[in-house]
Amino acid sequence: MAEIPASPQVELQDVYPWTGELDAVTGIPPRKALDLVLPVLLRRMGTDGLPMAALMIDIDHFKKINDKWGHGTGDAILAHVAGIIRETAYFRGEAFRYGGEEITVFLPNCTVDEAEVVAERIRRSIFVNPLEMEVGNSSEGGSEIPLAVTVSIGVSGFPDVEGSELLVAADQALYRAKNEGRNRVCSYSPDISDDGGNVVIEVTFPAQSLISEGSYVILTKWFRHRQEMTEIEAREISDPSRGVREIAEGRTPDEGFVTAEITGRVVSVERRKDKTFFSFEVKPETLELMFDHLRDKSR
Repeated sequence: MAEIPASPQVELQDVYPWTGELDAVTGIPPRKALDLVLPVLLRRMGTDGLPMAALMIDIDHFKKINDKWGHGTGDAILAHVAGIIRETAYFRGEAFRYGGEEITVFLPNCTVDEAEVVAERIRRSIFVNPLEMEVGNSSEGGSEIPLAVTVSIGVSGFPDVEGSELLVAADQALYRAKNEGRNRVCSYSPDISDDGGNVVIEVTFPAQSLISEGSYVILTKWFRHRQEMTEIEAREISDPSRGVREIAEGRTPDEGFVTAEITGRVVSVERRKDKTFFSFEVKPETLELMFDHLRDKSR
């Protein structure tokens, strides 16, 4: 395996040639390449007493994009974002598809302060370069419209955190960025877990709703999307402060269905013709109860 040059001005693939296939959607190395590179990088940076940073990047509201525009557009956005990330980080490190809509970037010989600058460049480059999406039949005068995309980014650095915790710390910083409103960069700090620790759930209500930001509501019937506890569909919403109960009609799902009370605060709302999307902040122990509830039902 090739030696790492003293200067970080080189792509990691030149240092650790990846002979396997690249990710088919994004065109960047896959998760198994990341798992191969990380321990080698940490060992070398630690031996030489050099810093190293990691970025965890998540495309904001990706599920809503898939729901509205289709998975083909979702894949196009993934490729678009991955290309911008790789181009922006070209001289400092390499990007890997971590999974789903998350992309990880390793920045060897890079401090957290330097990594924050790279992360902000990535965030801004994606923000100001929307994906040009074709609408209609091009042979019949179809047109292109810009589809705006934003990302949230978490930053962590070695040796500020233990090497084995590099990605965990970046992921915690990413969740802070998402909880604080998305389209921003946040760096890991030990007090992240002391900021209230609330979990934000993305909720789809398959009907129009009158809920508003800042209100405390109760979901009494809901189920999971793709087994993700932080992305759910609600069928009943109650707002005790207004004495309102809203019910969405539709076929009851076969699995994952929960009839229980889960209370939290609405932190953002997006209304469409036949659906309402909102972010719902709950205490972590409440979410844990839901995990236990589902586990007990499956036994």
